[in-house]
Amino acid sequence: MKAFSFVSRELGDQKDAAMFDLRGYIDAHTVIEFERAVNASIDGGVKSLVLDLSGLSYISSAGIGAMMGLARKLSQRGGDLVLLSPTQKVFAILEGLGFTKIFKIASSETEALEKLNIKVS
Repeated sequence: MKAFSFVSRELGDQKDAAMFDLRGYIDAHTVIEFERAVNASIDGGVKSLVLDLSGLSYISSAGIGAMMGLARKLSQRGGDLVLLSPTQKVFAILEGLGFTKIFKIASSETEALEKLNIKVS
């Protein structure tokens, strides 16, 4: 298995919203690939972002820092970030460091869209 991979797609008919399905782990070695991919999407006009963490087995402080930077960048552009379905291990890391109080976390795609104020058709 590759250390880190992702698949991205637009959310519904929203051209300015995207979902990234993350796989593997994000640490100091893979965070650059993660940031490059998501920043390219934001630079292409995406304002609202859902990161599906259901396939992420681990995230380091470097990965969490990158997500904080993305949340800040999206907020400055009038958008938002939602984390979707983190695995138990990833959720425990986020919770242990207090980030579950900072990030919006959803347990379903429908809930994530609601948190972004995107109409579900």
